[in-house]
Amino acid sequence: MIRTGQDPSRRERARQRREEIITVAAGMFARGGYRGTSLADVAAEAGITQPGLLHHFGSKAGLLLAVIERRDSDSEAFAMELLGMEPSGVLRAMPEFARRNKERAGLAKLFTVLVAESLEPDSPGHEHFVERYRAMRAIVAENIRSAQAAGVTRQDIDPVAKAAEIIATLDGLQTQWLLDPDAVDIVTGVESYARTLERDLACPQR
Repeated sequence: MIRTGQDPSRRERARQRREEIITVAAGMFARGGYRGTSLADVAAEAGITQPGLLHHFGSKAGLLLAVIERRDSDSEAFAMELLGMEPSGVLRAMPEFARRNKERAGLAKLFTVLVAESLEPDSPGHEHFVERYRAMRAIVAENIRSAQAAGVTRQDIDPVAKAAEIIATLDGLQTQWLLDPDAVDIVTGVESYARTLERDLACPQR
């Protein structure tokens, strides 16, 4: 019998199934946290056996890291975009990042929940988030140094300390928005902070 079309390969089917499980797990982790969600819960929701789930991810920690990597892919790509921008463009781009998060509130919530659960050194996601924040601080600090070299940002600013402050402010605004979205608009808050930051970083007029 001659086939007129080709079915997806076994490898492609496995990849698609893996992505489906990650999607299910991401939603459950966002609602119940990593510790509050069992592998059995995820397997049942995804319509797969627990051994089948372990075949794809090896362990619950492996599933968590797959979820984190999926969540981080967009934000890391955006961070690299920032690194290639002119200093003035970075501040204008910050509200766009807030808009992206607002449109995907579930992913923003997932990130916040997983960071909180990864504070202890023995938690599965701890090292990932330590490295993630180090990388983000390095990107922001490098952008500040470039602006200082171009003569558009004050020389007395410590790029490393300022980078930590900027990231902390953005994370804090996101957390308040997630807790009380009727009272805190993440986009408006980031737009206001970007204007304040522009004034703070600018070289004094002579």
